[in-house]
Amino acid sequence: MYRKIIVGYDGSNQAEDALALGKLIAEHSKAQLVVAGVFQFDPLWGGVDPAFQEAEAEYARQVERAAESVGGEAEAIPSSSAGRGLHELAEELEADLIVVGSAHHGRVGQILAGSVGMSLLHGSPCSVAIAPRGYSDHGERRLAEITLGFDGSQEAGVALLDAIELACGSGALLKIVAVAEPPAISYGKGGGQGWHELQEAINEIMRERLSEAVESVPEDVRVEAVLVSGEPATALAEVATADEGLLMIGSRAYGPLRRVLLGSVSTALVRSAPCPMIVHPRPTKAAARKGEPISAGNTG
Repeated sequence: MYRKIIVGYDGSNQAEDALALGKLIAEHSKAQLVVAGVFQFDPLWGGVDPAFQEAEAEYARQVERAAESVGGEAEAIPSSSAGRGLHELAEELEADLIVVGSAHHGRVGQILAGSVGMSLLHGSPCSVAIAPRGYSDHGERRLAEITLGFDGSQEAGVALLDAIELACGSGALLKIVAVAEPPAISYGKGGGQGWHELQEAINEIMRERLSEAVESVPEDVRVEAVLVSGEPATALAEVATADEGLLMIGSRAYGPLRRVLLGSVSTALVRSAPCPMIVHPRPTKAAARKGEPISAGNTG
């Protein structure tokens, strides 16, 4: 679960969106909230020029005011880039989640990972959340529904554990969604014979994995099982609730341990999801063992 959350903050409207989402998740998970501003530092002239020093001091004060507004701690750090600074801070603080805003040219109400978000989504040491553009425009937010994309993989199993704890803390409905992706149609010899049988076999496999996931949810958590057919990213985006919802998925099933690494599904969703989204890193072997009863496949 999330015990320490970092919000990337630069004073922009998108940073305010991230701040609103970070505050909401921290409240429901009882996590420590750290508002971090990364001051891009050039060692060739930074720290020497008085104007640079004053700008850095003013930026630090801005980050402190933002942290105070949400009851968090402030961290203003120099780095060669915002993504690198947040990455290094997450490792130093052993953070569980980094929250950033969407790109400034994205559609209102929809996430679109910008350069900082994309850099974090390719190697972050912890989970990464992206707030939709305009998320902070409606005042205090509430979390009514958590949609979890589930395929039975170890990555999805770890995401399920976090989703359960967040649902416990918020009282939100946990909607576990399994997507049965239709098999490709063969146009070779024999045509499409057996396609319907293969589709039904896929449906049955995903139905069993979904049932196992639901059975692992505590009785005091409201849970809904959803089995849909289609292209996974499109199907999840359609099921996820835009208003007062949160979408959670796992990272892809190969790559460095303890790192977020986007797969085809998560890559598509960070460009089109209708609500805030959290991508979880690949679990360590110890964490994966917790999800062994529901392991196979890949969400990312």
